[in-house]
Amino acid sequence: MGVAAGGCGAPAATPAAPERSRISIVREQPGAARVDGVGPIVGFARNRDCTFMHCLELVLDAVGRNIGYDELMGLSGMAFRAQFRVDAWDVGNPDPLVGDSRLEDLFAAVGWQYDVRIVRRDEIAEVDALHRAIRKSIDRGVPVLAANVMPPEDWGIITGYRRDRLWLCRAYHGGAKRMDRPAGGWPTAVVILTKRLARPASQEARAQSIRRAVEMFEKRSAGSYATGKNAFREWAQSLKGARSSEYLHANFWSYICLIDARAAAVRYLRMIAPDFASGRAHLEAAADLYDQEVRLLLSNLKDVPPEHAYPSAVAPRNVRDRQIATLEEATSLEERAIASLKKAIE
Repeated sequence: MGVAAGGCGAPAATPAAPERSRISIVREQPGAARVDGVGPIVGFARNRDCTFMHCLELVLDAVGRNIGYDELMGLSGMAFRAQFRVDAWDVGNPDPLVGDSRLEDLFAAVGWQYDVRIVRRDEIAEVDALHRAIRKSIDRGVPVLAANVMPPEDWGIITGYRRDRLWLCRAYHGGAKRMDRPAGGWPTAVVILTKRLARPASQEARAQSIRRAVEMFEKRSAGSYATGKNAFREWAQSLKGARSSEYLHANFWSYICLIDARAAAVRYLRMIAPDFASGRAHLEAAADLYDQEVRLLLSNLKDVPPEHAYPSAVAPRNVRDRQIATLEEATSLEERAIASLKKAIE
């Protein structure tokens, strides 16, 4: 495996540093509470475009378990995942919960038990249970992750509750990046951190993340989503067959999030490479290839128009063809990167 100086031996657990929560619970009126101590959301185009991972980064930091965005992306596999829904243009392609969900691997690596709840607003009993679960989490000083609390559909953080059953939140939208605001939408999904566990030994968790990256690239599908190398192929085919401007937003957002994910992969691999012995050079080579991919994607972003560029028509075929060529070149770089990762864990 080539992890650390000891080769294939099981890595010793490193004594954990004391974890000190910065959270304090503020009760300004009966039947209402909020947590104080959650950091500001940095926003888009700041190396934090996977909104779930950045919100989790902030929650974990607030409760005393400081794990950075790049490590969360790497340990979960999100830095390396590619998926594309084959039956529709879907802005959820980059979401960690859908398709090849990354939550189980993520929370195993960071050492937390968790609960996922998807509740429609007209499901009265489930809504009541959701309110109780969120209040319980806030009362014990743990903010809650929630999608669509401040539309459009991105992840945010529930930081409090009021007597009128309205939640307070931090989100990428609605002026809620640095201060708590009343939620503006019903959450389409909620993730509650339920129990703190000991973190696995970092060396083994990082080695497992490299094995996971290889497996995900070679995996062909997960439900309605093409995955790995096959996701790039299906994406290109869908671009060829695009018939209306409805594809533009999902295409643009999927491309932007691919840039963000692979940039995180570059930083993650360079961060963990010193933990590997004979595999270090291979991890660094893979990081260089992913870096080439990021530069390729950025240089050709002009060929991936946002939805306002063509409000009532598809982008011209030559524009779509240039994006297809970029995706094909990116696939080739990823194949070479994965070959290097395989060598790192042999």
